[in-house]
Amino acid sequence: MKRSLHQERTGAGPVFTAACVTLIGATYGLARLGYGLFLPAFSAAFALTPTVGGLLASGASVTYCVSAMLGFRFAPTRPRLVVVLAGLTATGGSALIAAAPGTTVFVGAVLLAGMGAGFASPALVELVQRNFEPAGQDRLQSVVNSGTGFGVIAAGTFSLVLGSSWRLAWALIAVVSFSAMIGVLQSDTSCGDSARGSRPGSRRPTAPGTRHRRAGLYLLRRPVTAAFIFGLGSSAIWVHGRALLEGLGGMTVESSAAAWIALGAGGAAAALTSPWLARHTIQTTWPVTVLGVAITTATFAIAPQSIAASFGAAALFGLAYTAATSVLIIWAARTAKSSATGTSVLFISLVLGQAMGATLVGALIETFEPGPAFIIAAIICGISTLGALHLPRRNVPDTGRG
Repeated sequence: MKRSLHQERTGAGPVFTAACVTLIGATYGLARLGYGLFLPAFSAAFALTPTVGGLLASGASVTYCVSAMLGFRFAPTRPRLVVVLAGLTATGGSALIAAAPGTTVFVGAVLLAGMGAGFASPALVELVQRNFEPAGQDRLQSVVNSGTGFGVIAAGTFSLVLGSSWRLAWALIAVVSFSAMIGVLQSDTSCGDSARGSRPGSRRPTAPGTRHRRAGLYLLRRPVTAAFIFGLGSSAIWVHGRALLEGLGGMTVESSAAAWIALGAGGAAAALTSPWLARHTIQTTWPVTVLGVAITTATFAIAPQSIAASFGAAALFGLAYTAATSVLIIWAARTAKSSATGTSVLFISLVLGQAMGATLVGALIETFEPGPAFIIAAIICGISTLGALHLPRRNVPDTGRG
């Protein structure tokens, strides 16, 4: 049964958008990226060596890829179920971190919490498509994706204010994750998992067959490669940025955490770029956002002792990185048969690149010192811009400009 346009716009309005932003913030910025911000406290509580801490971060990337592959399979047809999986894994993992009596439970909890982000992106990409008219979808996808920045702000604030009371912080993360899941499910006005929605001309999604999946992966070969290379380069700041600021730059732990709050603020501000991202082609938006990440990575290497330069670079990195991941979502929508499937594939490639990049940049730091290693990472980011050259016309926006 078709709903009226008024009902669709009223039901899936600001509340739905805010719930989606919160779920992305909870699963990415808090449950996934919060691990690194609390690693010093975790290491003291569970006697984690730097090697074990790094391996656990890599393990969380693996579980993210597992959940993203499940999202690849089920989000196009069962997005609400995948939202539930996102909420429950982030909530359960965070709650177990808060209550972990020993290292074994803690390790399992971190791996579980990292899965929420892999489920969240493809599910919300699909639900945004079902709840909004096509002309506004690219903008809404970018706004929802900016939730990572809000989550990083919250994680940085928690680490500053509740650093010693980390169990309370992770209990709060569990509450936020569960509340966000409920908010998305209650404000979703689509027809449920069995139907595409009520937009004119919409059709019920079908599970892609093997031939269609292979064809879709072939079309995604260029953005997959670009996302992987971008992940390699961007891992420098995500994984080794705070260590560079504290070691080479001489910052205190509190100052580097404040820099990460600035990074989160930049990521949250990426929502303001959504109209620009929707109006322009991938050939423009991908190089601009990726070069922003490259410039800020180089700035970390050149001026880590400058508080103003480091904080400014951190904020610009958050803005450019979050906008670049929004471009990946838009790129998937304009290339793949299913936006949710395409988003899963591109984000898996991005995270695999970051996992490999963390090891690569670490080896470069040991060989050449942090400064040259970050310059090499910046160059790698620049190389990923080549993926957007000479794209076919199907990657040009086909929605109204505004």
